[in-house]
Amino acid sequence: MRSILLPSLLPAIESPLPSKPRNIELLCHIDRIYVRVLKSIFISPDAGKYLKVGTCPVNKVTPEHYYFLYSINSCNAQRHENENRVLYSNTLSYEPVTSEPIIRELAFSVPLECHYNKHFRSYSVGYHPQVEAGTVFLSLQGGVSLTPVDENWEPLGELPSPTIGQPMYFEAKAPHTYDGKRLYLSKCYVTSSQSPDATRKYIVMDNFGCMVDSKNNPQSKFYPSDDRTTLRFSVGALIFKDMVSQPANETEMFVHCEMSLGPEIPTSSTKSCSYNADTQGWLELYGNDSVCACCDASCPAPEPSVSMKITSNSWKVEKSQIDQPAPKSLELGEEALDHGGFEMFWDAFDEEVIR
Repeated sequence: MRSILLPSLLPAIESPLPSKPRNIELLCHIDRIYVRVLKSIFISPDAGKYLKVGTCPVNKVTPEHYYFLYSINSCNAQRHENENRVLYSNTLSYEPVTSEPIIRELAFSVPLECHYNKHFRSYSVGYHPQVEAGTVFLSLQGGVSLTPVDENWEPLGELPSPTIGQPMYFEAKAPHTYDGKRLYLSKCYVTSSQSPDATRKYIVMDNFGCMVDSKNNPQSKFYPSDDRTTLRFSVGALIFKDMVSQPANETEMFVHCEMSLGPEIPTSSTKSCSYNADTQGWLELYGNDSVCACCDASCPAPEPSVSMKITSNSWKVEKSQIDQPAPKSLELGEEALDHGGFEMFWDAFDEEVIR
């Protein structure tokens, strides 16, 4: 009874301290730059008048923040590039003006930078390649097919489309009548044209079964299956770099693959090899890694055999209404863009902290 009337007190548990608001935050979109500045760091209630990104003024004010939303190449931004990346740089500056003989706030400037991969395989926001429902790849003579699936190897259906840089999964199948044979992909490439002879292409697999894109993106690789006439693989979703400046809301893309049936034991001419960045070497899907030794050079062509080339149905590359404002040309001048729902962007995406 005493324990009920006088229960022992539980030790007090300290609640975690709330995270401190960030003074300045930068969000790099595919063709826009978003900057917000905490108002509480200023003494003057009119600080926004003296705050600029390059040559552009504040174009949104809330009780907590000053906001900037402008085209990435406006506001006197500087563009630099090297072999792999494009850099846009600018400066957030605060230059208060006063007629008093004293000052209570110092001017400051903060460099802003947005880095973009030229091949656009590393974005986590912005463009979303949306695979149309059903089997994307056309069935072939003999019942061979290539189908988009989810990470559990189930038909993709109406699941949300992957974001650029996320893996897209595929499953190639041949009829079970080919017992004792194994299905191989000798070459696969992505184009923006339905024609397999398009000059602009991005090669995913080459050299008779080498997943060459796995050296650039670890999400591109093969996966084992209990059935050797089924070949599973993933590719990091991508688009061509000039698509970002196209005015259309969506762009079609296609995949073309060459398939063949060969012996169950792989050779340097018939194999499924992925690059492992941890071991810095090529690994064959079912062992026998030595057959992958030629992937960094030139692998021998297989003996004459029947190979099948397939072209996928298209999948759409869309600009999300949530992820990005209404499409604008990258040639915009220093005009303020539509900033409806400014605060939403900071809740929806990870910010790049500048200060």
